[in-house]
Amino acid sequence: MPTFRSLLKIIWGHKAYIAIYLVLMNLMGVLIGASASNDQPASAFSYDPTRVAVIDRDGSRLSRGLKDAVLAQGDHRELADDVRAIQDAVARGTVSYILVIPEGWGEKLVAAARAGASAPGLEAYVSYKSGAGALMQASVTSYASGLYGYAATTGFDQDGIVAHVNEAMKSEVEASLIPQATTPLPKSFQTYCMFATYPLFASVTVCIAILMTRLSGRAIRERRMGAPTTARRRNLRLYAACLTVGLFAWALTSLLGVVLFARQSLLESPALVTLSVLGLLVYALVSTCVGFLLGQLGASENAANAVAVILGMAMSFMGGAWIDLGMLPSAVVAAAHFVPSFWCTQVITGASAPSEVSLLTIAPLLGSLGVAMLYALAILLVALVVGRSRGMAEL
Repeated sequence: MPTFRSLLKIIWGHKAYIAIYLVLMNLMGVLIGASASNDQPASAFSYDPTRVAVIDRDGSRLSRGLKDAVLAQGDHRELADDVRAIQDAVARGTVSYILVIPEGWGEKLVAAARAGASAPGLEAYVSYKSGAGALMQASVTSYASGLYGYAATTGFDQDGIVAHVNEAMKSEVEASLIPQATTPLPKSFQTYCMFATYPLFASVTVCIAILMTRLSGRAIRERRMGAPTTARRRNLRLYAACLTVGLFAWALTSLLGVVLFARQSLLESPALVTLSVLGLLVYALVSTCVGFLLGQLGASENAANAVAVILGMAMSFMGGAWIDLGMLPSAVVAAAHFVPSFWCTQVITGASAPSEVSLLTIAPLLGSLGVAMLYALAILLVALVVGRSRGMAEL
């Protein structure tokens, strides 16, 4: 026990690393999580109208009917009939959809429909910043197809064609929200937990590696080796101190996230919060084993800092903490499966909004935890082998 307390004193002597890597970076995670706190109740639905602009160069009854249909579905924005104005509106995102109806379009459409020819085209500009413009384009295509169909199959004039299309477009389909069996976790809590993988790995790795570096001094090493205890007990005490560092970092990180972002969820969905916290716990164990391995390899303080920062960022990136893996190439996603952070973050994202809490939905998440635990065990075994080899070489 005195040896264990001495090891903890050595770690506490480097409080600056704890403050920088754990406290300050976790506070950054709090700010990032708070910026994502735009959650909306699952029972509510709000419609955000698409920003649209229509430039009607035709002025026919068909073009006016199409224009009215577009404006009825979107938020009308005035736009000058100018190429530069159109380009600026699309580039700046002030308008999501711009429809330009060419001159003579109405008469050409009626003539083409009754002759069985192709319908005249429309000019459309869709913003790349959202999918709302693409949905509006589908609606415009549907309305124009209706005009063409009535013009081809009836003898109505343009007023009659528009009236019948408007009547047909009034058809509605009733829809209702299907409530989830469980209350999803706040987006802010998920964002915080994903970001927390970086400070968790960096702080644990650095503190443990520095502890091992301090113990590698010749005088300290000779005193430890000469103590009346077995090598097994020495290693167990050392790993217990390392494990204490990992558990402390995990407890502080998890407590901060739960208190700030998931207090209500702890009452409504305790199982989901527990799974997210378990994901961080397993990652803390992986970080503990990595720090233990660095110490066994004899990494210097500068090397430990470099590994903690660079490897920590890389692992968090591959786990999807910085960017959604769905946006990355398939080769990168395939490589991410070989990184323990991927399996831990899979638990965090999977626990955020499952359809229900049951063995069927929880089993894959527990499997991901098991895979990450195997990584921790493998790294620990390598560290023990390296430590044993170095110890025998020094004797």
